[in-house]
Amino acid sequence: MKNHFLGISITTPSYNQGQFLGRAIESVLSQSYGQLEYSVFDGGSTDGSLEIIREYADRISFWTSKSDLGQSDAINKGWRRSTGEIIGWLNSDDYLLSGTLETVAHEFQANPSLVALVGSCLIVDADGKITGRKYAREFDLPRLIATSGGVPGQPAVFLRRCVMDDVGYLDTHLHYTMDWEYWIRLALRYPPQRIKVLYKPLAALRLWEGTKTTNGVIAICEEHRKTLKGLFATGGLPAGLQRLKSISESGTYWKQADLEWKAHMITPARKSARRAAGMVPSLHAIMRLVVFLISTFFSPANWNKIRRIKLYWQRRRGV
Repeated sequence: MKNHFLGISITTPSYNQGQFLGRAIESVLSQSYGQLEYSVFDGGSTDGSLEIIREYADRISFWTSKSDLGQSDAINKGWRRSTGEIIGWLNSDDYLLSGTLETVAHEFQANPSLVALVGSCLIVDADGKITGRKYAREFDLPRLIATSGGVPGQPAVFLRRCVMDDVGYLDTHLHYTMDWEYWIRLALRYPPQRIKVLYKPLAALRLWEGTKTTNGVIAICEEHRKTLKGLFATGGLPAGLQRLKSISESGTYWKQADLEWKAHMITPARKSARRAAGMVPSLHAIMRLVVFLISTFFSPANWNKIRRIKLYWQRRRGV
């Protein structure tokens, strides 16, 4: 279904990911949607990215390649230059799926009160092989705060322009958790009925050894803790969320333990898990710690296989 009423602006921040950049750009420019404004903000890449951008220069609305303050700064620059009613950003190692912008335009056109659309993502590896799916989920504010998780697949999130007026732009001091912090602000500002979850894959999220999530385990969780400290210090949270302060700090260490385990940092992972459990002691925390410590004797892939087998037999027994 074609819909050419709403302008859509997409920004791609780029820095030394030339091996994926062409796929990202092509996925946007190949969309059949007519009212598209596409910008690429490269941070001064030295790996051939500039040559790739130039190949598409006559089809890109705006592009630049010069030093910036990082990913958040590049995205903000793109958003400030943009004119579309709907905005989004696509990292240079991710890509949109065919027909995505048609779907996005239709959903926003059909519901004028909608401020955000959240879709699912395919998960692909460095070679583009599909390895899983990140399902669409609501901006669950308590979960975002308590676990430093529950984040939707970022390339499948699209916003109405008014969000920038009401919520502002990305925090340029954050280099790993800028989307998580932004979704918290968005969820604090708007009621759930103005955010639609669409259980349809709209983009592919690439997970590979060069991603910041893989290489920045400690820095990611430090950013979570710093952001949460500021959030609780302002006193602006509703009372029900203020009570999550201790739980949220514990949640950052549970997250750190999980990321360390997946990065094969077994001893630090066990230490982080013990710290997390000790912050909010309970029977549930003890049981969670025991299960986690057992899991560290397996690789994440093998542990997931064990879990799937367990779930299969539970279903067979009707548990």
